Amino acid sequence: MFSIPSQDVHWQNEEGSSDDNPIRLYGESAERFRALLSVIYDLPSQLQAYNTPGGNIDRLLTICEMTNKYHFASMETWAVDALFNVISCLHGPPAQQYHLTCCSSSWMKRMLDVALLCGHERLRQHVADRWTDRILARDLRPVHALDVPLQTGTSKLVGTAYYVQLLEMGPDFDPGVVEDGKQYARSQRGGHPTTATGGGAAAAASTEPRTGTRAVLTREQKQRLLSGHWSLTRLWERLRTTPPAFERPEGCTYHQRGCVSTWAHVWKDVAQSPATARHDGVDVLGRLKTMAEQLFLHAELANALSPQCQRAAMLALKATMTEVKEGLAKYFSDLTADEGHQVDDRG
Repeated sequence: MFSIPSQDVHWQNEEGSSDDNPIRLYGESAERFRALLSVIYDLPSQLQAYNTPGGNIDRLLTICEMTNKYHFASMETWAVDALFNVISCLHGPPAQQYHLTCCSSSWMKRMLDVALLCGHERLRQHVADRWTDRILARDLRPVHALDVPLQTGTSKLVGTAYYVQLLEMGPDFDPGVVEDGKQYARSQRGGHPTTATGGGAAAAASTEPRTGTRAVLTREQKQRLLSGHWSLTRLWERLRTTPPAFERPEGCTYHQRGCVSTWAHVWKDVAQSPATARHDGVDVLGRLKTMAEQLFLHAELANALSPQCQRAAMLALKATMTEVKEGLAKYFSDLTADEGHQVDDRG
């Protein structure tokens, strides 16, 4: 449409020459293009309405997508900044349907897609963190985050989604349903209770089928889940016999044969306690969290370890839990794939 008409073609036959022969934008809807035009021609007072708790987030998302598509760089920056301001509650809570503590997985996914599309780091981090928290709390179904692009900044979300999906798999590798809400969550696998590790209270224990639309997993997702089961089982076998190491703190006079030895003995004992065993074997975070609760109140540790060593030991356990939680994605690398096609868990 930007070419100069040739001499043997009348200019009135060219696209954009008249209302009867407009420029055609294929693959675009009139409604989405109106949203783009509105932000171009609106007055400043009208644009300011987007930077309020009542801002139209649906329209803002469309504006972000359209300004990115047609390379309106300054308008894209304004739109994505306004979107972040609204959903981060800078001006007050947005409408409930858009609030990250209440919105559906589909809204989470669209907002994350826009953040990745526009390269807005704060928006990506904010949405990914809230989505991760709600998956752990079993408020949102993990299946919706399994196909999020795995890249720097999304590995924690994707790893958490695979982890919770693995815990929620039912008999015959049934992935459950797609509907969000704790009433659809499973808190048992194979008869072993699990909890919403690190993210709030678990739903009521149940292995009964839930009413809803059954989720469908791709072959690749199933392979990753099976690989995760194998990798997490091996991880637990190592962790249960290898207590987190900690440096000798100042003031401890009987460290190696006293504090470290007692810590190792108590660790192995608690790792096989009935409370720890209530969690599924692949629920490494659930088991570590339960161990932390038991170790914090353990009488032998209180009596045999110096206060400095006891604190250092618990901090080492906390660091181990954080390391596992932050790096979950790497345990779901497809072990059947070529090395070059396995999950990149950087970030």
